[in-house]
Parts: sequence; structure tokens; C-alpha cells
Amino acid sequence: MTLGSVCRVWIVCMLLSGTLSLGCERLQLLQVLNTDSLDKLNEMGGHLSRQCRTERRSLDSKPLDLVKLSTGIHAHDKIQIVHQTLHHLRRIYSMKLSSVTWVQATVEHFTLLLDRQLRELEVCVKKASPGSRARKNATVLKYFKDLTKFLKQKGFSDCAWEITYTESRAHLQQLLLIMATISKEY
Repeated sequence: MTLGSVCRVWIVCMLLSGTLSLGCERLQLLQVLNTDSLDKLNEMGGHLSRQCRTERRSLDSKPLDLVKLSTGIHAHDKIQIVHQTLHHLRRIYSMKLSSVTWVQATVEHFTLLLDRQLRELEVCVKKASPGSRARKNATVLKYFKDLTKFLKQKGFSDCAWEITYTESRAHLQQLLLIMATISKEY
């Protein structure tokens, strides 16, 4: 066995031991699925147009900083934030998509990846401690209510979806960082 192979086996064992103690045997799989979700999302669109950047100001919510929200809390609470964020993203992408020009098969694949991540997280969420969870989840809930309201107010316009897409991409990137910190905690 080469030194590189030994290092990889050791890293996997270290990460796995931490996730097993959480009851989340699939945290590494979640990171892969999250990366795949980001790839699918990137296939769906690009950067915000100038017109949509201006319209972003009408979203009655400041950007959701999931990394900041998860700082200083236990891994179980971080898992809850990851789960709730994925749940809300899944709900949003199940809404009226008739105005978007995205390839339908790509959108469906993206939502299937979100579904898979949610299923994988179910065991972890059941073990989450109820302590600070309610306050943290209220922040996530309020943000996604505002985003859903924004989409409806804008009539599910192309620009509203473009803004939602950009916000979603930022959230998935933040979830990767949160999952990495969960792995490091154990």
C-alpha cells in the first residue's frame, strides 16, 4: 500500500469515527451529494444580471449567513440547520417554475439530490438536541418565508428565480462549510 493510500484510509477512518458518534454515518455522502447539487444548480444558470441585482434590493430579507448562524453551537444543532435549509430549498424548487428557462431534467435532478440529502439527514435530525435549535431555526424559517413571499410577489418572474437561484447557490456553498466543521468536531 502506498503512503497516499494509507493517508486516505486514515482520513476516512477519522471522519467516519466522528460521524458515527453523531449517528450520521453518511456525512461524507452528504458532502458529495451537496457538491453534486451545486453542480446541477450551476448547470441551471449563471450570475445575476444587472437588472436582477437591482431587484434583489426588494427582497425584504438580508442574506442568510448560515456559517455565522452555526458558529458556536453543537454539531447536532448544525445538522438541524443543514436539514432545515435543504428542506426549504426543496420546497422552493417545487413551486411554479413555468417562467424559467432551465432544462426541466436538470431541475428534476437537482430536486432529487435535495430529496436524497434530506433522507440521509433524517437519522441525524432525530438525535438533534432541542436546546438552541428553536431560535436558530426561526432565523432560517423567517428567511425562507421572505424568499417565498418575494417569489410570489414578483409573480415567479425570471428575475425572481434568478435571485432565488443565486441565494440557493450561496446556501449550498455554506452548507458544505458547515458539514466540514461537523466532521472536524468529532
